[in-house]
Amino acid sequence: MRDAALPHAEIAHAMPGRARLRIADRRGDDAFFASIAKGLSTIAGVRAVEVTPLTGSVLIQHNGPLARIGVAAEEARLFVVGGVAHVAQPAPAVAIDPKMVVALGLCAAALWQFSRERFLPPALTLLWYASRLGGVWSHDGLAEDE
Repeated sequence: MRDAALPHAEIAHAMPGRARLRIADRRGDDAFFASIAKGLSTIAGVRAVEVTPLTGSVLIQHNGPLARIGVAAEEARLFVVGGVAHVAQPAPAVAIDPKMVVALGLCAAALWQFSRERFLPPALTLLWYASRLGGVWSHDGLAEDE
């Protein structure tokens, strides 16, 4: 149950392990933000708290879900957390195909040979090798099946 007497904190930014809250209606209240820092520091999973009373900002570095810390803050009668903003997720790892890297390198070498006006055989041979590695000729009968 949410208590209307508690200040309302909006999530300005959140990512795994770090969140910034804004408590706009208590902006400039040094004593309030000092008590917030002290209260949040006692909650399990909170690693560090930085408050900026001038802007009404609370930066929380934490372990575990932010929602659990929000519930604990409400139970400790510190503030009520508003709707959860989009939590940034780590970018997925991009798989790099080594064949494609070599093919691009061969294309670059071919362009360099073209710039030196060495078309036959260096530039065209490099382009042929690059197209084979890049899969241009892999499924139309011109290359061996792997």
